[in-house]
Amino acid sequence: MPKQNNKGSVMALVLLMSSVVIAASTALLSTSVMNYKMKRLNSRVKRTFYSAEGVLDEAYVITFNFIESALEYACDKENFRDAYLNFIKGNCEESGSDNGLIKSLKDKSNYLIYKGSNTAIDAELLDKSDYMQLEVVSCCTDDKIEKKLKLICRMMIPGYEVSPDEISAEDLICTIEWKLER
Repeated sequence: MPKQNNKGSVMALVLLMSSVVIAASTALLSTSVMNYKMKRLNSRVKRTFYSAEGVLDEAYVITFNFIESALEYACDKENFRDAYLNFIKGNCEESGSDNGLIKSLKDKSNYLIYKGSNTAIDAELLDKSDYMQLEVVSCCTDDKIEKKLKLICRMMIPGYEVSPDEISAEDLICTIEWKLER
């Protein structure tokens, strides 16, 4: 019987094992890179969402302070209710007082944190029978990621018989809905 030559079999086994290790390493590296990209994207989505939410937080504070200013303005007026409404809507007879709530909310210079951010702000004041509904939409974008949040508040209108000393801004505003727009 002739003697078999097994010199190349070890080399073939080493090449086979090396290719298996390289394939497994490539799959592991690819999975790790994909996981990193997904975590980075998730981080950007969260940052965009919280930026939009922060704008709505500031808008609520601006609205609250504006209502307090409206109460102070209307306090010494003959017709408290109408003066309050005129101040909110920006229809005051005094010069320089034509800046209503909606105009104040849309003006980015009124915001402390999100003054120069990539956020758009829209606001609308709807007249209802015995209250006003304030809708503020905050849209924040980061490259191709966009988050749009909407805040809906009910702003009560003080009655004609109410004394200015009896009410505060806390009594007049409440959040109805805070939602993510699709």
